[in-house]
Amino acid sequence: MMAGVDPAFLALYEREFRPVYRTVLLLCRNAHLAEEATQEAFVRALERWKRLRDQPWAGGWVTTTAMNLARRAVRRRAEPEAAAAADTPDASDAEAALDLWRSVARLPLRQQQALVLHYRLGLSTAEAATVMRCAEGTVRGYLTRARETLRDRLLEEPDGTRPAR
Repeated sequence: MMAGVDPAFLALYEREFRPVYRTVLLLCRNAHLAEEATQEAFVRALERWKRLRDQPWAGGWVTTTAMNLARRAVRRRAEPEAAAAADTPDASDAEAALDLWRSVARLPLRQQQALVLHYRLGLSTAEAATVMRCAEGTVRGYLTRARETLRDRLLEEPDGTRPAR
């Protein structure tokens, strides 16, 4: 145990580190970056612990902070990690997953957050709303717009046209 650290913070860290890390990993697809962003988010939470300590949304604050840190770091990187996925046994599935995550990465931040929290972490829209600190209807709106955008982007032909329905 770390001397001088509030046991409530340590409990938050123990309870939330893995879920925060997994969420960030799903967003950025880079284990090293996800770990750095998660650790930095907890450092920032510790710096603000007097304000966060009794808040029911402290775990959501850490998650959002880590996701924002990872997004900024990804923007600074020039090359995607597509080369690593091309070496997998089923490259077509890996490429389709990469296409999806590239499309997700181009969505507005709040839509990305809603998608990851709801579909990848399995949170209900009410739980996602708590984490995102917004209304449940707002989360449903983010999810609807994100699904529509992803559908349109993923159905586009390489020349930018849409197939006939």
